[in-house]
Amino acid sequence: MLDTNNTDGQKSEDQQQLSVSNRTAHDEQYPFLSEFSELLANLSTEDLVELTTYQQKKFAKALWEACNYGGSGIKCEKRLKEIYGSKWYEITSIKEHMDDINDYYRWVLRIDHKKQWDNHNFWANISEDKVLE
Repeated sequence: MLDTNNTDGQKSEDQQQLSVSNRTAHDEQYPFLSEFSELLANLSTEDLVELTTYQQKKFAKALWEACNYGGSGIKCEKRLKEIYGSKWYEITSIKEHMDDINDYYRWVLRIDHKKQWDNHNFWANISEDKVLE
């Protein structure tokens, strides 16, 4: 049993050491994720939009707007004036403060890719005692 009253800072036998993530185990859980990500990275905006469903487009746009001043360049400009003053354009640009929506399309497609593999693993697993003969 774990002792929660360990005030002397000693390691108990139940503690585990943190380590670098196991990339190979991640690749087994979501096969082809790196290849899929590489494919998405090379696609144009038009191709990304064509690949996404209506729900994925709305989700990606909602995430992008939530992270990028509601998707408004005017709101971004107003915020930059508040931060940097009236000559903000000499210091920074709107492009530096607003992400490309393509990144959000790619993110949503990767999420869906993982979800599909989760569903596949859930439905495809057959326990050993139910093997057909």
